[in-house]
Amino acid sequence: MTYAKKPPLPGLVLLLSPLPAWSHGGLEDDLWRAWTFTPEILAPLLLTGLVYARGCWRRHRQHRPVPVGQIAAFCLGILCFFIALQSPIEPLSDHFLFIHQIEHLLLRVFAPLLMILAMPLAPLIQGLPRRARHSLLAPLVRSRLARGLYGFFSHPLVAPVLFVATLVVWQIPTLHDRAVQDLLLHDLMHLSMIVTGFFFWWLIADPRGTRARLPYGLRLIVLWAVTIPNTLLGAGITLSRQPLYQVYDVLTGRWGIDRLMDQQIGGILIWGPGAMMGVIGTGVVFLVWIRAERKRPAGPHLSAVT
Repeated sequence: MTYAKKPPLPGLVLLLSPLPAWSHGGLEDDLWRAWTFTPEILAPLLLTGLVYARGCWRRHRQHRPVPVGQIAAFCLGILCFFIALQSPIEPLSDHFLFIHQIEHLLLRVFAPLLMILAMPLAPLIQGLPRRARHSLLAPLVRSRLARGLYGFFSHPLVAPVLFVATLVVWQIPTLHDRAVQDLLLHDLMHLSMIVTGFFFWWLIADPRGTRARLPYGLRLIVLWAVTIPNTLLGAGITLSRQPLYQVYDVLTGRWGIDRLMDQQIGGILIWGPGAMMGVIGTGVVFLVWIRAERKRPAGPHLSAVT
């Protein structure tokens, strides 16, 4: 790699042992020490968690507690982001394609889906200080630009296309190699996957019933349509007989994995989870569907004949 990681956050380094022992120039033998603690990632995660916890506490005091399942989904979503971006997965992803694909699965599938299932909007809004709600959130909600961007990215045709595009385009070998070597481009790759992941899974797991952008049946069609390019891309990478990506050194074979094997495993991680994503998404759609049916008011009862 041609750049070095930014210095760790001192307080967290002292509190959260082991110390980060990784830079993009080399890897120590003890992988458990290859944690990275970067303020620009940790600060938003911690702040989001604190705001959410404050909102949950306020709702509890108002006798409107957040369900335990939703809290667990939110925490798991935050954990997925943390593992993807701060654990040894992050530095190792610069050396192995298959680990990079694990990172992408966490960022574009599992973390967004879990946080969507948590339905965290109400606790997050209530967790914000009143001044922030009035001076920042309210103008943002009223902004035509913000509404226009939301409408575009959440459109039933746009969201699935962008979700697929952020996977396919970033896997173009020349662009992918450059993104791994360039910090800003690498961050842009991850950011685009996270954003499109949120909008896509919001389309699929939207709990609003009749007010949602897609009816439940169409959600299943869109979901399985998205798995097709995912599967084709993974199959193409897996079955290639030549290394497509030149940036990965696979730690010079110290793990007993050569570049072609690394590429094959990486392709399988794109190929296999494509079908898995369809199965998980189908389960989510039916779960949301059943939940909406249970909340639907019962029809008028026939009066008893006396």
